[in-house]
Amino acid sequence: DLAKDKVANYGVGDWSTFVEFDEFDGGDGQMGVAGDGQKGLEKFGDDVSPHIANLQKSKQMSAKVSWGTNSGYAEDLRAQGMETSRAQQLENWQNQQEVLKRRQAQRAMTETFDEVASDDEDWRTLAKFGVERNQEFDLDEQFGAVTSGPQIDGVLELSALLNQNAVYEFGLRNDYMGFADFRASFTSETGPEWTVQPSEGSISSRDDTNFIIRFRPNSPGIHEGHLVIETEDFKKTYQVIGKGG
Repeated sequence: DLAKDKVANYGVGDWSTFVEFDEFDGGDGQMGVAGDGQKGLEKFGDDVSPHIANLQKSKQMSAKVSWGTNSGYAEDLRAQGMETSRAQQLENWQNQQEVLKRRQAQRAMTETFDEVASDDEDWRTLAKFGVERNQEFDLDEQFGAVTSGPQIDGVLELSALLNQNAVYEFGLRNDYMGFADFRASFTSETGPEWTVQPSEGSISSRDDTNFIIRFRPNSPGIHEGHLVIETEDFKKTYQVIGKGG
C-alpha cells in the first residue's frame, strides 16, 4: 500500500523504488512469480495444486486411450515408410485384437469354473435321482420271471388307431422309507403293443416316479396283459386293456 502523498491520479506517483527486470515470466501464481526465472506456462510438481496435476494426468490417459498402447509396432511400420496415422491405426487394431483375446480367455476361464467337477456335483443329475439305479445288480436274476401279484392294483384302458400311439402317465411312490431299485415290465402273455418307460430305476418314498405307458396296436381288436412294477419289498400289478382299430 502506498502512502497518500505517493498517489497521483489514482495511480503510482513515485517510481523511485521500482526495480526493473530483464525478463518477464508470467507474474501469476500458475505461471510463476515475476523475477523468479521460471517462464514455463505450467509446472507440475510437489508444490502444484492436486486438481491441476490430476487434470494433466487425465489428459495423458485420455490420449493413451485414444491412440492405444505403444507396442512399437507403429514405429516399425513408420520405419518401413508407412504414413504415421495409418501406422498408428494398425497398431491400435492390433492392440484391440489383443484385448479381445484376453477377454475371450477370461470368459472361457469363467465358463470352466462354472462347470461342475463331476456328476455327483451336478444338480441336474441329482434332480434325476429317483429314476437312476442305486445299485448295480441284475434285476431279472434278482426278481425272476415277471409274474402278476396276488392282487390287481389298477386297470389301464387305452384305445388307438392302427400304428398310432395312445399314452397314459401316472406317478408311483415307494411304499417304504427311502429309495429302492425297481423293475417295470409286462408279463409274458402281454403283446408287444405295450411299452413302459422307465423300465428300471430307483423309486422314492417322498416324490413320485412317473411311468409312461404306450399302446400302439398293429392289428385290430383287444390287446390285454399285465404291467408289473416291483422292488425287493413290494409288487404292483396293473391290468392293461387296449383296443386297436
